[in-house]
Amino acid sequence: MSDLMLITAGLCGLAALFLLVLPRFWTRRVEGDSVDDWLSVRQAETDDASLLNDAQLRAWDDKDQKGDDLVVRGASQRWGYQVALACLLVAVTVALYGRLGAYEDVQIARAIASLESATPDEVTTLITRIEARSSQRPQNLDYHSLLGEYYIATGNAEDALQNFEAILLEAPNAPDVLGRAAQAEFVANGQVLTPRAQQRAEQALASDPRQKSALATLAMGSFGAGQYLEAMGYMRVLRDLEVPGSEAFELMRSAIVEAERRSSESVPARGAGQAVEPAASSVKLGVTVELAEGLAPEAYRGLTLFVIARPAGSQVRMPTAVSKQEVVNWPLSVSLSDVNSMAGQALSSLERVDLEVQLSKTGQPGLPNALLTGTLSDIALKDSSGVVVTLRDNAQ
Repeated sequence: MSDLMLITAGLCGLAALFLLVLPRFWTRRVEGDSVDDWLSVRQAETDDASLLNDAQLRAWDDKDQKGDDLVVRGASQRWGYQVALACLLVAVTVALYGRLGAYEDVQIARAIASLESATPDEVTTLITRIEARSSQRPQNLDYHSLLGEYYIATGNAEDALQNFEAILLEAPNAPDVLGRAAQAEFVANGQVLTPRAQQRAEQALASDPRQKSALATLAMGSFGAGQYLEAMGYMRVLRDLEVPGSEAFELMRSAIVEAERRSSESVPARGAGQAVEPAASSVKLGVTVELAEGLAPEAYRGLTLFVIARPAGSQVRMPTAVSKQEVVNWPLSVSLSDVNSMAGQALSSLERVDLEVQLSKTGQPGLPNALLTGTLSDIALKDSSGVVVTLRDNAQ
């Protein structure tokens, strides 16, 4: 509120200058009472003939002197009105600035501009402010967009979908929003492509054939339903949108190879009249999370646990699959499958993964938020019966 206080103080000073200080120096020159005015007053006050004669003689003498009839007077001052007007000016200005100038919006915009250097706690505080401001100004589509992106990134697909749908009420044909809404609905429904999510994704691609969220949603939906040829079509477009050699490019390339392999394997199965198993059920990795010796289990109950899978040996921290759940008892058992895959990726497309487990103190992922962490490298997904990850103090 420091900026607002400075503005208010400046307005108070300006009001005091114009209403209290300057009137002391402003002057005006006006005509004084004329001799004829004075004589008229005397004539109205008395009927004595001798006094009236004397007054008339005096008036004639004064007219002969030809003096300056202009009188210098100061500006009129009514202190009560001036103080009230100053207070009213300040109050109205502050009210208008808070209502129309959107001071809180300005502060949020400044915080977003410096987000790269913000700590996790500052990010959490900023999101709380945006949530509160969005409830006050539901017509602000920028806030819905920010919240939707944040929620989808942190795995809160249901709330993300609500914010994207709020934008669609005002911009029903925006391809970016349609794609993000389809993605959020796909994730919220357990990686199942609902008719509405499919329709939104296809509508987004009709306007923008390069819309990544829509492409990723349709690719994952087709892959999970065993429609590998259709999935490969979307994946190839996604691959071509990425920089060759980048992590996303290699991820799409490996996903296409996996889709091609499954497509070729599904041909004889269909010929024998057998149904193709959904891809999402083909890979399931069991992870048991335990505490290192010396750590008290009761001190870490009620916190949030993230189990993150990435391609084995990857130097990029973009996760392929993430499981999030609240800790009730130790040890904790977690199962990873394609249901936990991030949009545009598939855990089942990988052969080996690296695991990272974070016990978060804020409910948000990221090493700065983690009290305890644990890792395992180069784990084979095929025929895996389960692995154990031990959590240790992140400060050590």
